[in-house]
Amino acid sequence: MPTFLSDPPPAIYLVLGFVALITGVIAAQRQTRKAAVPLLISAGLLLVVFLIDRFIDSPREQAVKSAQAMATAADTNRPVDFVKHVADRLVYHGEGQPRTATRAELQNSQFWRMLQQFNVHVAVWNFSRDDVKQIDDNTVEIGFMAKGETRGEMKGVQIYVRGTFKRQPDGSMKMAEFRTFDAIDNRKPFNIPDFP
Repeated sequence: MPTFLSDPPPAIYLVLGFVALITGVIAAQRQTRKAAVPLLISAGLLLVVFLIDRFIDSPREQAVKSAQAMATAADTNRPVDFVKHVADRLVYHGEGQPRTATRAELQNSQFWRMLQQFNVHVAVWNFSRDDVKQIDDNTVEIGFMAKGETRGEMKGVQIYVRGTFKRQPDGSMKMAEFRTFDAIDNRKPFNIPDFP
């Protein structure tokens, strides 16, 4: 499915809505069947685009849902649910050399004990359409903000994340690589403690 249909920019809705409005005004003035045909066509196109947008996820939308599910799993300290959204191997780029971990290594990582020990709340946000790079039909890179903070305290760490999601044989988009950066200077690498 073309991305402009499965994940249409707001401009598509504005154009189709404007065309439907104009054809509706013309149909109301003339009140003939001939004048109603363009209205029905434009309204039908708007409906088709809306239904495709609602029921078919683009690679970007699938990647965002996966990242949100991973954050929920990290927030509730459920490593099994976290690795469901990770490819067979995950490459992590923080400070220093990239590190690679399998799902099993990630699931048994010291990272989970640290989250539990400090009772960390994890959240993600700011999934902007402008911060997406479509690498190919099966790979998309998204940028978003994330934070980890001790529950009950306002102290925490905010980071900027670039996650690369690849389509798996089952059709799902799973994280294959991710990079973490300082929240203010998103070119300066930042290291997540005990990860992976």
